[in-house]
Amino acid sequence: MSEQSDKSGSTADQLTAKYGSVAFQHPPSMTRSRLEEKLSQWDALDQHFTKASLDFAAGMERRKVLDKRIRRLVQIGQFTATKSFGHLEDTLRAAIAGGVPVREALESILLCQVYAGDTAVAPALDVFTRVARDLGVLAGLSGGQLPLDGHDRERSLEAERKTWRAEEENHPRREALMQKYGWLGVSTGIRYRGAHHINLLAHREALDPEWAGLWLEFTYQRMYSRWILDDKTRVICTVGDTFAVGDFVQAHDHIVEALALGVSPREIMEVVFLIGPYFGSPRMAASLKVLEGILDKQGRMAEIGNPPPVKK
Repeated sequence: MSEQSDKSGSTADQLTAKYGSVAFQHPPSMTRSRLEEKLSQWDALDQHFTKASLDFAAGMERRKVLDKRIRRLVQIGQFTATKSFGHLEDTLRAAIAGGVPVREALESILLCQVYAGDTAVAPALDVFTRVARDLGVLAGLSGGQLPLDGHDRERSLEAERKTWRAEEENHPRREALMQKYGWLGVSTGIRYRGAHHINLLAHREALDPEWAGLWLEFTYQRMYSRWILDDKTRVICTVGDTFAVGDFVQAHDHIVEALALGVSPREIMEVVFLIGPYFGSPRMAASLKVLEGILDKQGRMAEIGNPPPVKK
């Protein structure tokens, strides 16, 4: 566990009577037993703060905008990206015990390699391995893995080309970039980010052609072509990761991608709201500003309630 409870603290029945049964029915990102342990510790320190914090987190847990599977996967990624390994362990135990597929929980961690790198993912995998072993699900991961070349041999350029829009098919740089770097990474990028991906690759090629190829292969041909998570879930997790680490440039691009894939504005806004209890109001407010700017530009503010403009 990430924190030790005070063994001389209140009993579970006393804590339930004091803080209410609702919070125990919807424990925030942890199992009920872990909540009892944490509350026993915090209750001995400051009961008023404990009540305020618990009600906020538990209230967010009861909201229905995101289903529990997606909410847990978002949080697993966020706690990995921010190196919040105590919270990660709590959430992994709650997620797996609550029915989130183990392979999907692992995938949310692995995707953070793109946004937080090995310094976040390597220790997160240590946490995951310990939790999966404790819960008896580690051995099952040895089967059903992707082959070394992922889905490459199953893919067809002819089939994927049929999904491209005219601006992607006729882009003046696309064909040359495909000839240089191969079509797999270019096509995956087009699938998610359209002509913007071609422009980005062309820009990075001009900076350093060798590095651009390494980046393209790792990010798009490999990590974004694993398809262990469906597109909607993956991009929601990605938005959550970038919000958590405060990368609002990447967050902007992935919100646009999420909206194009059919993620609703309210679902994205719920990911923003989840920032508050775990990463604080300043980061939540900045994330909300990014989202509102995109929705205002797209004429979709009414889909989140159409609030009046914020005075600058």
